[in-house]
Amino acid sequence: MEAIIIKLRGNKAIVTGASRGIGLEIAKELVKNGVSVVITGRNEKTLAEAAKESGAIPVVWDISDISQMQTKFDECVDLLGGFDILVNNAGVFDKVGWGMGMLNVTEEDWDRVMDINLKAAFFIMQTAAKYMLANEIRGNILNISSVAANEPLQGPYGASKAGLFGLTRGWGRVLAPTGIVLNGIAPGPVATEMNDWHEGDSLAHTRIPTGRFVTVDEVAKLAMYLLSEDAVQIIGHSIVCDGAYDIK
Repeated sequence: MEAIIIKLRGNKAIVTGASRGIGLEIAKELVKNGVSVVITGRNEKTLAEAAKESGAIPVVWDISDISQMQTKFDECVDLLGGFDILVNNAGVFDKVGWGMGMLNVTEEDWDRVMDINLKAAFFIMQTAAKYMLANEIRGNILNISSVAANEPLQGPYGASKAGLFGLTRGWGRVLAPTGIVLNGIAPGPVATEMNDWHEGDSLAHTRIPTGRFVTVDEVAKLAMYLLSEDAVQIIGHSIVCDGAYDIK
């Protein structure tokens, strides 16, 4: 049997929030597939370590600061010598607002999550799309969301991810005629520090029907497919990867 070869549509990528976890693993897979990658994050030390591990170029960037959006994006493009893939991964998980905790959510709690997970996601999509359209690039934008968007919403995290779901559908449809392919991935519980999982811990998870966490490698491999030539007719969808966690 012949090996399946993934042919990516682009070769110059920006991956936001890639100091660790899903973003870092996607960056590593892109580099393995011959893509030049810039990874972004807010912590210079952690980002430098991730760059060394992945072979990507680090750019310290707090994407919640919209005033720096264009300048930082241009810096990334200059370092890459072009641009045709955005992996919109930067996000924060906040345990505040779940269940009756919703009664205690403050404006500061709300803004912290929304500014990164939704507002910044929107404006970096806008910035990337403008660049692709101006330069007639048939590129890809991939949003990393969460199955939390499918849950009954109580707080800012789920609301931010539901918003990203909607933006993925809307932007995907509008940009489809231009050759820009826009999709999302909605992971369930992934074996990352964000979910209180650390290297060496068991992957077992009793609330997931498959019996274990999703791994960052599984999410990254799915990302490679969605960024490939084989997936150009998948547009505006957020593909769930959760071991049937969200099926109730």
